[in-house]
Amino acid sequence: MSTDGARRPRRPEVTVANYDAVYDFYGPGRRRDWFTYPLLRVIDAIYRPRVRIPEETVAELHRLHRAGVGVLVAVNHPSKQDPMVLAASLFDKRIRFLCTGTGLTKDPLFRSPLRPLFEYTGTIPVFRAKNYEGTASEIYDGAAARLIDVCVSRIVEGGVVLTFVEGTNSSADDLRTLRLESVKKGVGLIVRAVREAGAPVAVLPLGLSYHGREHNTLPTRRAVAAAGPVITWDSGAAPTVNEVRAAVRDGIDAALTTAWA
Repeated sequence: MSTDGARRPRRPEVTVANYDAVYDFYGPGRRRDWFTYPLLRVIDAIYRPRVRIPEETVAELHRLHRAGVGVLVAVNHPSKQDPMVLAASLFDKRIRFLCTGTGLTKDPLFRSPLRPLFEYTGTIPVFRAKNYEGTASEIYDGAAARLIDVCVSRIVEGGVVLTFVEGTNSSADDLRTLRLESVKKGVGLIVRAVREAGAPVAVLPLGLSYHGREHNTLPTRRAVAAAGPVITWDSGAAPTVNEVRAAVRDGIDAALTTAWA
C-alpha cells in the first residue's frame, strides 16, 4: 500500500472551455509503453504500409536525434485510416524512435470509449475551430495557443511531434500534389516558436498515398508512406509562418511524387 497519499490525477472533461485543465493533464504526456508497443505491432501487422525512405534520410534523422534536435513529422491526410498507417510507418525499425512522438487528434475522440487508446499512446486532443462555431474567440484562441505551447516544449526538449498539416481529410485536389493553401498555419507557428526559443528544429515531410481506389473508399492494403528531404532550421532568424508552410508543402509534394511512383 502506498504511504505517500498520492492519487492518480483525475481525467479532465475534454471541452474547449476546459482547455487549461486538458493541457495541464495531457501536456506532460500520458503515454504507456506497455500498452503502446504491443498495439503498434498489431497495427503494423494489419496495415503493412510500404515505407519509402532513403538511407541518407534515415542517417540524417538519427544524427539529429543524437544531437538532441526535436523533429516535427509533417504529413498529408488523404484518408481516415491515416493515423493507423502513420503509426505503422513509423514503427519501421529504421526510424522507430519517431513512433515515440506526440500525436494530435480531434477532441471528440477523447469523449468516446476509445479515450484510453489515445491517452496511453501519448496522443493529445486538438480543438478544431469548425467544431466550435459560436465559441468566444478568446476561448478558442487560448486553447490553440496552449496546444502550440505543448508542441513547442516537446520539440525544444528534443522530442518528436506528429501532425497532419491540413487539419482535416484532404480534398480530391490534394491527393497527388498538395496546394499551399491546404497547409494550415499550425506547422508554421510551431517551427517559428521553437526557433524563437533558441532551439533547432527539423521537419520530416511524409506523403501518404493509397493505390487502387478513389480516396473516399481507401483500402487498408496498398498504402505507401514516402519521406521527403529533411528540412532543418538551426541558425539565423526565426522563419515566418508562411516560409515554413511553403517549405513543408514542397517537402510533402516531393514525398508524394515518390509515394505515387
